[in-house]
Amino acid sequence: MHGRRRRFFLEFTQDESCGKCTPCREGTKRMLEILTRITEGKGLPGDIEKLERLGGMIKKASLCGLGQSAPNPVLSTIRNFREEYEEHIQDKKCRAKVCKSLIRYEIGEKCVGCGACRRVCAVGAISGTPRVGTPSIRTNAFAAACASAPASSSHREV
Repeated sequence: MHGRRRRFFLEFTQDESCGKCTPCREGTKRMLEILTRITEGKGLPGDIEKLERLGGMIKKASLCGLGQSAPNPVLSTIRNFREEYEEHIQDKKCRAKVCKSLIRYEIGEKCVGCGACRRVCAVGAISGTPRVGTPSIRTNAFAAACASAPASSSHREV
């Protein structure tokens, strides 16, 4: 599931749409909102089904070929990668590692809880309470931007 590509096609359709046809104009806007929510980790149960219903309605009711084909990339990825959509919504996880909001790092077993990593992290990605001997410090999606963590550190992606 490659969110950027799907979103690109919907954004392109919105830019190129003549605007006369409500299913194309408003339907693709709603589809884009739902996709954005899913890729930001804010997807809701039922979003996949909404995308399928909206996509089908847009294809049937649009007046031109642009509107009739606009939902195809989304519908195709749902058909072929449904489990990845479900992971985004239920597990808040992106196996392709393209949805930055869904990437999470954790400090591993080598952590002694000194808090040194928090002090050097330029983006403030490390949170938690340092405790000696426990990996209690966790990092969020901004950890990827923290260049001060050496490659041999105890950081690992979860």
